[in-house]
Amino acid sequence: MKLVYKMLSAFANFFIFFCFIFNSALAHEFWIEPKKYYLARGDILSASLFVGQDFFGYENPYVEDNFVRFEVFSQGGVRNVNGRIGDRPALNLIPHHTGLNIIVYQSSPTYMTYNNFDKFVDFTKEKGFPELPEQHLSYDFPKIGFVESYTRFSKSYVSVLNSQGADKFSGMEFEWIMENTNLDNSADKEIYFSLYYNGAPHPNSLVTVFSKNNKGEVQKSISRTDERGFFKLVPTLNTSYLMNSVIIRKINPSANPEGAIWESLWASATFKSE
Repeated sequence: MKLVYKMLSAFANFFIFFCFIFNSALAHEFWIEPKKYYLARGDILSASLFVGQDFFGYENPYVEDNFVRFEVFSQGGVRNVNGRIGDRPALNLIPHHTGLNIIVYQSSPTYMTYNNFDKFVDFTKEKGFPELPEQHLSYDFPKIGFVESYTRFSKSYVSVLNSQGADKFSGMEFEWIMENTNLDNSADKEIYFSLYYNGAPHPNSLVTVFSKNNKGEVQKSISRTDERGFFKLVPTLNTSYLMNSVIIRKINPSANPEGAIWESLWASATFKSE
């Protein structure tokens, strides 16, 4: 059985990799997208894992080797997400508790090799770290063939019958925390988030926000957290939101199995105003 699982896992990961490369060599964001953000009585809590750009992308299947944490937080505690390899959506469960349910996902580290230095330049500039290519060269790092490690830290907010409940720090290295305690009737009202890095507020971090209306039209805006690590958003009715922030840092190549010299941490959060 273990051999079968490993073979299925390898096939699923190969298929993901193939689609990833085929669709975009630099597919960026990773996010959780619930089928419904507001659940009525009897509804299943179902959510997909996406990787892509501009709030459109490829739906990843459930693959246990791809994550370190996959949980749902509610007022009743924490539940692990269990599934079968290849499941799409990756999350399907009957919610046990009403109010705010928070899906939390932390990926396993993934590695990519840069064979074009311009792509590294574009990536670091887009994510708010334009100084890194010059630093890279000052360290005498190679311009091609170097490796980056990246890890995703994602949250999504789903309301079961109502939106009462509070988000909290879940212990991830890089994560969003919603400060509001009720998303009911949230349209045109300010929603506050805090961005945490290593357990502390992360100020002046670049934030990319994607908003998608019911027609599937997407708008993109770029801002920053304030000096306290806070970020304010005023949502529009019937619109879903993806917030994304990235940290890129130098790491010790001997401390990881692929000899990566750079590491990126991605924090995302999704919710919908209805």
